[in-house]
Amino acid sequence: MSSKPTGSMMGRRNSGTENIDKLATEDMLAAILKDDREITYAIANCLPTVTRLVDQAIATFSRGGRLIIAGAGASGRAAMQVACEFAPDNDHALIGLIAGGSEAMLQASDTAAGDYNRGISDLQAIQFTRNDMLLGLSVSGKTPWVWGALRYAGSLGAPVAVITQDAESEVAQLADTVITPDIGPEVVVGFANPKAQLAQRQILNMLSTGLAIRSGRVYGNLRVDINASSTHWAERQIAIVMEAASCSRTQAKNALASCNHHCRTAILMLLTGLDGWHARDLLTENSDHLRIALEEAKRSSVQKAS
Repeated sequence: MSSKPTGSMMGRRNSGTENIDKLATEDMLAAILKDDREITYAIANCLPTVTRLVDQAIATFSRGGRLIIAGAGASGRAAMQVACEFAPDNDHALIGLIAGGSEAMLQASDTAAGDYNRGISDLQAIQFTRNDMLLGLSVSGKTPWVWGALRYAGSLGAPVAVITQDAESEVAQLADTVITPDIGPEVVVGFANPKAQLAQRQILNMLSTGLAIRSGRVYGNLRVDINASSTHWAERQIAIVMEAASCSRTQAKNALASCNHHCRTAILMLLTGLDGWHARDLLTENSDHLRIALEEAKRSSVQKAS
């Protein structure tokens, strides 16, 4: 059996790093850093498609659906991480799914990743419906578990999107929205795909941040959905209220104390002069979206004045 790389392997080799094993450490790292800069440009070229992904996900949230991000191995771990880090509470509709379940967070399960039918049954287990949306992650586009999940979601009429490196792959054929950043070959080929995973993670970061902004968890550029679940987060709450309302620490603490430490309510109280009950009701009427609630309060104030 020949030990020469296959034609496809040779095609994936990075001509700029063929002699990277001969370089001094700093030069080696500089070469890696230079190559990684291609990721940002590749994602920028995909911006219209990423925009469509975010808008589809927001529309899904608006109708009461969930966004399920699913992958195997490193892609599955990225899916789980972005879901866990999306918000300081569990009251949200962004769900991570990994082939092989929680055990695969520590050790990838090739058996689960290769099981087409399990991709279907894992979606059925979380009662996935056409009201939800599925985002599949597969660098190679050749993961049967992801195929099964995508095909099942599509059969229900749910929106389906993928992030992959192969625009001609099976997963790309099964999705409505296909994001394929052209990042070029990895610095070192033959084992992992760190460059592809980094591109995937950057797109997921854009998605999760965009969802947080559009769902009212952000005011200006401040996260205003923080819970006072510990001393650390209580202090963060106070700092955010002070910054958002341009008030003193004492004013921020008093406002938070009077509304059961609900960050958005405290800010709305300080910016409008409303009491805690009326501020909370106004936020509830506007789906906890602080910016919209403020605009509503201003309109009501103008109408009363006239």
